[in-house]
Amino acid sequence: MAAEPVLPAEKVDMVAGLLADRVRQYDAAHDRRAAFAYTYYRLTKTLATALDTGTPAFDDPPWVAELCETLASAYFSAMDSTDAWLAGRSGRAAADAKPRDLPDSVPPPWRDVYAASSVRRSYLLEDVLFSMMAHMSYDLPGALRHMAAITGDRSHIADFQRMNDVLASCVDEVQDDLSARYIRGLSSLDNLFTRSDELLTNYGIRVARGLAWFNCDRLMDPASTEDASRSISTSTAALIAEIRAPDDRKLRAVLWILRRVIPDRRHWPAADAPLG
Repeated sequence: MAAEPVLPAEKVDMVAGLLADRVRQYDAAHDRRAAFAYTYYRLTKTLATALDTGTPAFDDPPWVAELCETLASAYFSAMDSTDAWLAGRSGRAAADAKPRDLPDSVPPPWRDVYAASSVRRSYLLEDVLFSMMAHMSYDLPGALRHMAAITGDRSHIADFQRMNDVLASCVDEVQDDLSARYIRGLSSLDNLFTRSDELLTNYGIRVARGLAWFNCDRLMDPASTEDASRSISTSTAALIAEIRAPDDRKLRAVLWILRRVIPDRRHWPAADAPLG
């Protein structure tokens, strides 16, 4: 007897379930990757609900679900490689790790993210922003390229934009719940150091994902593949440098001092805390 086909909403909900497992794993270990995993989980659950209710009405729901799976697999692969590296260190997180300390099996942007979050004064919103940058600027163009190579079809831009609308519509709520789960006063404390959380806004999500579509086209054009690969591999490091070491020397000095006197007020939820 043939197995029942899995509906697109069910596929995306299964991805959300895998992300929920990561959140619980990272929460239990007090791993700073938890905040982005939680953000990613909430965004994915929102997409699953949109597919289940048919609002908005996607032209090709199976393509939407396949893209969600393909994109998530890139994230899981990077995290698994990081976990394997940590296991070789007897599970110990690396304090003040450098990107070069992580293995080549971890893509460069995710090495940059892990190293940035390993410093003593890494703030929660930074961890989320840097991870979001790696996922949107590096993983997403690669996932779109993979999808195009399999299907030979790049005609899904309308559905891609609908996905952008769905994800962008819930980002403010997700930020509020992220703050409630991991840190009180997130907007006032963390923005002091990032100076902007534009990537985690309705507009920012749309722009970042739109740029990913453009970079996929660049990757698929032989004349621009090399430049595009270099660009998406280094854009996360550039964002980290902009936030951690701004060009303005006075601002850089002020942030250096504040980072040493203001504690990271991150807290960890109870083991049975609902994910939302």
